[in-house]
Amino acid sequence: MYKITSKFHQQEAFRLKPHNGIDLKMEVGEPLRSIKEGVVRTADYGSTNAGKTVFVEWEDGKTAIYGHLSEFAVKNGQQVEAGDLIGYAGNTGHSTGSHLHFGLKEGSEFIDPTPYIDSLQHMNDVGYFVQSASTKFSFLSFFQQHMSLYTDMKMHLINIFSTDYMPFIKLFQNVIQLIFFNI
Repeated sequence: MYKITSKFHQQEAFRLKPHNGIDLKMEVGEPLRSIKEGVVRTADYGSTNAGKTVFVEWEDGKTAIYGHLSEFAVKNGQQVEAGDLIGYAGNTGHSTGSHLHFGLKEGSEFIDPTPYIDSLQHMNDVGYFVQSASTKFSFLSFFQQHMSLYTDMKMHLINIFSTDYMPFIKLFQNVIQLIFFNI
């Protein structure tokens, strides 16, 4: 487990504004893995900001930010899956020690990345993302199973309402005529 050294919106004496991510204490060279699938962008801010940074643009429009890396393991435009190696923890940029800065943006706004702490804590656990993927496939299977049930019911209703009722209507008319007009 990685120690959280700074929380989202934490105001520390050395910061001019509240922290826009979370920091996790890591040793230089600790492997970093993408916690969700997406497309990679990399940036190297040198000795400023988050130093070597990997951005992973998720399918839901959010962008995960992994900062202060010692080195990249991905290239711009690369597609990554959850669990893929993206780089190594480091101390680049404006940093007071080796750690991972993890931020999350939705559009141009920083949002609270706290819901993803569990995935970050387990990103290097063998099988963690495979287990998450199998849960996703189980949900997909569940969804498909219930969609076929819905489709079957829909087809049954279509058959009921598209039946040719003309013979029944004609019979009903004849019965009414017989009862009321042929007495």
